Amino acid sequence: MGNIRTLQLQVDSANFGNIDAVSLLEFFESIEFISNFRSAEKNSMVSIIAKVRHKQPLQEYENNDTLQIESVLSETDHESLVVARLGGRIPRQLGLLNGIWFVVPSFVSRTEIKITISGLSNSIKQMLRAIQAIPEKISFSLSEKESENTKLKSMNSMPSKRRIVLLKAIELGYYQYPRKCTQKDIAEAVGLKQSTVSEHLQKGESSVIYSWSKLIDYTP
Repeated sequence: MGNIRTLQLQVDSANFGNIDAVSLLEFFESIEFISNFRSAEKNSMVSIIAKVRHKQPLQEYENNDTLQIESVLSETDHESLVVARLGGRIPRQLGLLNGIWFVVPSFVSRTEIKITISGLSNSIKQMLRAIQAIPEKISFSLSEKESENTKLKSMNSMPSKRRIVLLKAIELGYYQYPRKCTQKDIAEAVGLKQSTVSEHLQKGESSVIYSWSKLIDYTP
């Protein structure tokens, strides 16, 4: 069996643009993926169990191509558990591929959209190509599942000090925008010289980016 990889996509509200799922926020406060309901046949819509939050009665929601409610498992005034079929560009692409599925955390909210997908390496590669064709600004991260743990690609093969430096950089917010710390802050936190930290960051970043590049199709 091929390696299982996980692709996480994130879009903040400033970059929602014309993403299909945004239209759902006209009725729902949020939609949260709970579980896959059944495996989709190729070229069919994906069915999931989702928790939906709503201010209006759920009965007032009108099914559309982006989300079709098939059945209601439980319902309160403002929160329901439903079986739903998903349309939209990303779910449609997922329905075209074999060996790929939604996992948690995946949700649509008014502040951000986050979609997490696991699957076989080749299917994740094809999904990533499709994501690159979407005009909206979508950030993504990629990891590889080994045994029961999901770990950053190439992180395990790094020297221990380099791995410690990278993990501390992530923890302190070095890779957030805008950055939450400096290389000096990281150096003080791990007890190394700033020049050593700089070298570890450069080599670590190069290793991770190279591993990601093998999934990206550069053919025009």
